[in-house]
Amino acid sequence: MLKVKVNNNSVELNDRTSYYELSLRDDLNGGKKPYLVNANGVIKELRRFVKDGENIEFLYYDNEFVKNAYARTATLILLKAIRDLYGYKVKAGLRFRHKNAYYFEIENQQVSENDVEKIQSKFDEIVREAVIINKTVYSKNEALKICKDEELEDLRLLFTYNYRPKINMRHIGDYVRYVNGEVLYDTSYVKYYKLIKYNRGFNLLLSDNNDETQIIVGPIGEKSFKTLDISTSWARKLNINTVGKLNQQIAKGLFNDLVIMTESFQDKQIGDIADAIVKSGKKIVFIAGPSSSGKTSFSHRLMYHLRALDKIPHPIASDNFFKNRVDTPKDENGEFNFECIEAMDVELLNNTLIGLLEGKEMDMPTFNFIKGVKEYKGDKLAIRESDIIILEGIHCLNPRLVPHIKEDEIFKIYISALTEVSVDNANRIATSDLRLIRRIVRDSRTRGVDAKSTIKRWPSVRHGEIESIFPFQENADIYFNSALIYEFSVLKNKALAKLYDYSEDEEVGAVARRLIKILNYFLGSDFGAIPKHSIIREFIGDSIMEVG
Repeated sequence: MLKVKVNNNSVELNDRTSYYELSLRDDLNGGKKPYLVNANGVIKELRRFVKDGENIEFLYYDNEFVKNAYARTATLILLKAIRDLYGYKVKAGLRFRHKNAYYFEIENQQVSENDVEKIQSKFDEIVREAVIINKTVYSKNEALKICKDEELEDLRLLFTYNYRPKINMRHIGDYVRYVNGEVLYDTSYVKYYKLIKYNRGFNLLLSDNNDETQIIVGPIGEKSFKTLDISTSWARKLNINTVGKLNQQIAKGLFNDLVIMTESFQDKQIGDIADAIVKSGKKIVFIAGPSSSGKTSFSHRLMYHLRALDKIPHPIASDNFFKNRVDTPKDENGEFNFECIEAMDVELLNNTLIGLLEGKEMDMPTFNFIKGVKEYKGDKLAIRESDIIILEGIHCLNPRLVPHIKEDEIFKIYISALTEVSVDNANRIATSDLRLIRRIVRDSRTRGVDAKSTIKRWPSVRHGEIESIFPFQENADIYFNSALIYEFSVLKNKALAKLYDYSEDEEVGAVARRLIKILNYFLGSDFGAIPKHSIIREFIGDSIMEVG
């Protein structure tokens, strides 16, 4: 007999009881259908078996790992549906995630409405069949043969440049693929989804809130979609859009060339943005983006480009316009909420910017974070005809930040780190994971904060982004992608040791192991070829700019 705790209830079970069998017990699951379990801090699939003494928690759709597993399973079903309809010679793949949509294309084919209907019908059929998703462990040679037979070149390269004597592959019937992470027990678990024709391909829509049934079919942000499309298309043209292809370039000794090419591409984009600002004639530039997107480095480099165009930029720190601590609102836990727009002294900011635009000399505040008050230390600012004001902050795309200034007087930029490299055409790397790895490296280097603390705080950071940044990103005039194709190979050497320290931690171990797995896909590289003004230097250090 096994003795375990399930959702804090003591339970005795027969040996060889699976989590799936356990999940069917109404007296334990509260009438809900679990998707995964957390057993002693380890995320496990329902197909696995219970171990004696475990503390088991059922996980539902409000859990991050479940949402990711749901998306992976839906992707696996979708690619099987396409293979069943068109054969393995037709190559389909996941390009990127966009809001709650996963955008797919079929190579060298314009997808029609009729194609989408056929794919959806086949998808529904596979779901109704409730096919158990099995896992088979293959030797490396066996996995490579599967890749050859199915013409999965990206996977072949991934396995080639990784030391893995054994490789796990997933099966839905006769369909076999590699999956980066947990999947659901069988195909019937993916009941809620929508397929919608879009652009050259189609979107797979899933719920991005805590109820899997609530799928929002909203407007697609054309600006953000275009940025993702351009970035991933550029990587595909260079033939370095997957981990295996990137590793192949590094193995050939071409890392330095890759760095120069990537940095040149990014520098040209920043120069184009500076040109657009000057041509617009606008005197105020607002820059917003989520955590660890490289806003500070981008702002510095943008200012250098503006100076090259005979413009004098004046950076203004939005943090200096916080309300005094006594007036700062608190969250539901009674903690000061510095993320909400109500924490900003909107009136003072508006009056300061209007005064500057009118040619007045304005007193500029400095926020004392120790005392929690604004202070005036004699800093003054007046702008001339050739001057441009640059303000960076999380609320800079929210119209409520500057209600007294006309929208057409502000040039607005949205920046994020949108990963251009995927594991393969079925497995993406989340942009939030890239930003979290960046933040772990920077927090450790500049603030002495360990990886556990950064990971624990990350859900709160993400909540602030969802509330204060993402809803307003389409207000931007221009998008900028700060991700660098080569950066995982560099971050690997900086982040792994910090993550290994907490890989078995019950609180953050599941996230740490996920990030370790991502980083271990990549061949590591040194930092010598990376320019001192690169955005990645904001995180790994040794930047020539004052970026922390």
